[in-house]
Amino acid sequence: MKNRFSYRKIIREVKSMDYSVKKEALNVCEPIFDGVVEQPVDLDFSLPDYCPDIKKILKCQICPQISSRNISGDKLYIEGNAGISLIYLDEESLSIRCCEHTSPFSVSINLKNSPQDAIILTKVKIEYVNCRAVTPRRLDIHGAFSIFTKVKCKKEKSVVCDIDGEGIEKKKASTTCNNIIGLGQQYFNIEEVIDKGAKQPDIEYILKTAVNIELLDYKTLQNRVMINATANIKVVYISDIEYSNIETLEHSVPISQIIDIEGVQDNCPCDVNLEVLNHSINIRPSDSDQNNLLSFECKIGASAVAYEEKEVDVLSDVYSIDYESEPKYERVTLSSLLDKIEETYTLKSSIEVEDPGITELIDAGGDMTNVKCFIKEGQINFEGKINVCILAKDGEEVPFYAERLVEFEHGYRLKGEADPDFCEDNVTLRSCECRLIGRNTIEMIAELQVNANVYADNKYMSITDIFVDGEKPKEKDKKTAITLYYAEPGEELWDIARRYCTSVEKIKEENDIEEDKLQDRNMLFIPM
Repeated sequence: MKNRFSYRKIIREVKSMDYSVKKEALNVCEPIFDGVVEQPVDLDFSLPDYCPDIKKILKCQICPQISSRNISGDKLYIEGNAGISLIYLDEESLSIRCCEHTSPFSVSINLKNSPQDAIILTKVKIEYVNCRAVTPRRLDIHGAFSIFTKVKCKKEKSVVCDIDGEGIEKKKASTTCNNIIGLGQQYFNIEEVIDKGAKQPDIEYILKTAVNIELLDYKTLQNRVMINATANIKVVYISDIEYSNIETLEHSVPISQIIDIEGVQDNCPCDVNLEVLNHSINIRPSDSDQNNLLSFECKIGASAVAYEEKEVDVLSDVYSIDYESEPKYERVTLSSLLDKIEETYTLKSSIEVEDPGITELIDAGGDMTNVKCFIKEGQINFEGKINVCILAKDGEEVPFYAERLVEFEHGYRLKGEADPDFCEDNVTLRSCECRLIGRNTIEMIAELQVNANVYADNKYMSITDIFVDGEKPKEKDKKTAITLYYAEPGEELWDIARRYCTSVEKIKEENDIEEDKLQDRNMLFIPM
C-alpha cells in the first residue's frame, strides 16, 4: 500500500512538472523582394534644330538612370529617365555627330509586407534597342531594359537552444552564423568641375560618359560606418568634327561618406555596396573660347549590412527517459560567411573585324553583360560576356561602328573545406583598352573587379517544444540493471540511449568511452 501511494505521488509530480524552453534571438537579413521588372522604350522624336541631318546611324543606345527609390507601405516606387544616345554620320560631310534625348519612366513593385529600415539595391540591363531613321530628321526607337531589384530588411528569428526539465535528454548541435546587427542606406550627391588640362584638345561634342565606383576601404565606429571610395570618370568626346577626331578624358573623384547604423561597434564586419544611380557630365561655358571645363554631377546609393559571427547551440532532438514524449520540430536555416572574394582579373582577347576592315581605330570600349556565378566542387566560377563597341574608319576613311562579344570565365578556389550554398557576387569592368594590331585585328585588354560574399546554409531540424505524458510511463525492465548491446560501426550513442530509455552520459561512463559516434563494432554495457 505504501509503494502504491508513492507511485501515485510521483505521477502527480510529473504531471505538474514545468518544462522551461530557452530560446536565443538571432537577426537575419531577409530578402522581401528579389526580382526583375522589364521597362519598354517606345519613342518617336525629331532631331533638335542644332543637329544636322542623318546620313547613317552608327549607334543607338539606351542609358537608364534612376532618380529616386522609395518604399511607401507595401509598395516600392522607382523613378528615373531613359536616356537615348544617338551616334550618327551627318549627310553633308559624313562626320560623326551625337544627339541625346530623355524619356521618363516609373515602376511600381508590390512587396510582401511593409518593411521598416529596408535597403534597396538595383541593377539595370539593356535587353534590346532598335532604331530607324524615318526621315533624315525623324527617328523611330523601340527597345527595353530590365531593372533587377532586391529589397532586404532585418528580421528576428528565435532558435530553441535548451529545454530544462526532470528526466529530459537533449541533443545539441553547435554552429556559427552571421547575426545581423543592423543595416542602413544613404543617398548622396557629388559635384565637381573637371579641368581637362591644357594638353588635352578642346571638347566640341561629348559622345559618351561612364562612371564607376571603387570601394577603397571602410571603418566602423559607434553607430557609424565610414566609407572611402573613388568615382572613376571616363569621357569620350569629339575634338574635331570635320576629321572625326575622338579623345578620351579620365578623372577620379575621392568620396568619403558615413552610413548611420544603430548598434555598430568598432571593427565590426560589414557588407558594403555602392551604386551609381545617375550621373551627368556637360561642357561648362567659360569666358574664353576654349572648352576646358566639364561639370560633373552624380547621385550614389551607399548601403551597409553590419553583422557579428555568433556561436549558437541548436536543440536538434529531445526525449524523456521516464515517460512517453512527443517533440515538436521546425526547419531552421542559419547562414554563415565562408569567404570574401576581392580580386582583379585581367582578360586579353583578339577581335577580328574582317569587313570592311580598319584603317584607323577611332574609339573602342566595352560593356559587361550576362554575368553569372556558378558553385561547383568547392570553386566559384564567374562567367559572362563583354560587348566590345568599336568605332573606326574603313578603307575609304568613312567612320563605321561594329560590336563583338568576348566571353570570359574566371574561377576562384574557396578557402577551407566547407561547401558553399550561395554567392552574392558583383563583377565590374574597371577598364577596357583596345588597340589596332593589324588591318582586321584589335587587341582588347580588360580589367575586371570581382567582389563576392560566399555563404553556407546550415540547415537543422530544431526542437520548438516537447509534450511529456505523465500518465504514460515508459516500460522498463526493472529486474535488469545492465543490458549488453552489440553496436555496429557508425552507430550514434544518442540513438542507442533513446532506444533503451537511458542517457548518453551514462553509457559513456559505464563503457569508459568519449566519442558520440562509434567507429568500430563494439559491445556496450547499457545501464538500465
